[in-house]
Amino acid sequence: MPESFEMFQYFEHVSRRWRIPVLACAVALVVALVASLLQPSQYTATARVIIQSPASGDLRASLAVSPIYLESLKTYELVASGDGLFASAIDHFHLPRSKPFDRLKRSVLKTAIPRNTEVLEISATLQDPRQAQALALYIAEQTVKLTRDLALEADRDAVADAQKHWDDARARLSQNSGTSAQSAVEAAGSRLEEARSTAGYRSERLKIIDPGVVPERPSSPNVPLNLIVALSLALVGSLGYLTVEFNYRLEKSSSPRTVAPLARVKGLHD
Repeated sequence: MPESFEMFQYFEHVSRRWRIPVLACAVALVVALVASLLQPSQYTATARVIIQSPASGDLRASLAVSPIYLESLKTYELVASGDGLFASAIDHFHLPRSKPFDRLKRSVLKTAIPRNTEVLEISATLQDPRQAQALALYIAEQTVKLTRDLALEADRDAVADAQKHWDDARARLSQNSGTSAQSAVEAAGSRLEEARSTAGYRSERLKIIDPGVVPERPSSPNVPLNLIVALSLALVGSLGYLTVEFNYRLEKSSSPRTVAPLARVKGLHD
C-alpha cells in the first residue's frame, strides 16, 4: 500500500475521531488550572554579592580574569549554601520545618555564580514575599561576614607565623653573629613586613551590591506554563492513542481472511 494513501487514511481517521484529542485537551486544561490555583503562591527574592578580586600583586590581578580563578569562586557559592548558615536562618526567621532539612533547603535556597562573572546570586523562595527578601539578604550578609572573618583569621595566622620566624631568627642571631644568621633575620623581617602590609588584601572581598526587592508577583505556580505543558501532553497522548488505534485497524484489515476448505463447502451445497 503506498505511503501517501496510508497517510491520507491516517488523517481521515484522526478527523473522524477529533473528539478524542479535543476532550483530552479540555480535561487536561481544567485539571492543570484547578491544580495550579490550589497550590499556594511562592515568591522568590534575589540578593547579589560582588566578589572583588585580591588587590595584592600583579599576579593575582592577572589571575582574576582566568577561567581557573573564576571556577575557584564556586567556593563562595558553597559557603552561602552551607547547612549551618541555612540552619541559623531558619532559627532567625522562625521558619516552619514542614519537611526534612535537606528538602526544605532545596525548596527555599538557591545560590549561583553566573558564568564568567564575579557575582554571587542568593535566591530565597517563600510564601511571604517580604520574608523571602529578608531571608535572601540575611544569607548574603552572613556570607559576607563569614568570609571576612575567615580572611581576618588567615591574615592573623600569617602575621603570627612571620613574627615567630623573625623572633626565632633574632634568637639565633643573638647566639651566633655570623653572616648567615644576619641574613636570616633580614629575610624574616622582610617576610613579616610583607605579611603586615598585605593583611586584608590577600583574599577576595565580598560586598552586597543588590539587597533585592520584595517580589510583587509569585514565581510559582506558573499558570501559563502549567497550561501549556498540560495541553502539550494531552495532545501528544491523544494523537499517540489514535496512531496506535489506526495501525491496529490497518493491520487487521490487511490480514488474510480464513477461507473454508473446498470439500467442506461442497458438502454444504449437497
